[in-house]
Amino acid sequence: MPPSDQLDLTTLQNLVELDDGGFGLVAEMTALFRDDTPRRLRDIYTALAAQDAEGLSRSAHALKGGAGAIGARALRLLAAELEVLGRGGSAAAPPDTRAKLDTAFQEAVAALEAYVQQGEA
Repeated sequence: MPPSDQLDLTTLQNLVELDDGGFGLVAEMTALFRDDTPRRLRDIYTALAAQDAEGLSRSAHALKGGAGAIGARALRLLAAELEVLGRGGSAAAPPDTRAKLDTAFQEAVAALEAYVQQGEA
């Protein structure tokens, strides 16, 4: 997926502007995102396995917020879909949900790291 599909460049540009044109804030947030997201994904997988709609909604909401804050567009969209599913009282996600989430997370981290490297060059 091209970086423009993976990342919300407006969000990232806003973060750069908050950092007076630097990329330190984006780099720090990327590290936090990379370290924190696996726990959020595990919470989603646990909720799916337990058919816990409320837990799915709560965990997906947390992931959506974290992904949105760093501009991880594709992951945020997937999390939003799961949040809606859970809020609707269901935890019956498609069988490929875990693979899609894992891939979106890995691609987001790679795109964010490339964005930071390009900006710092």
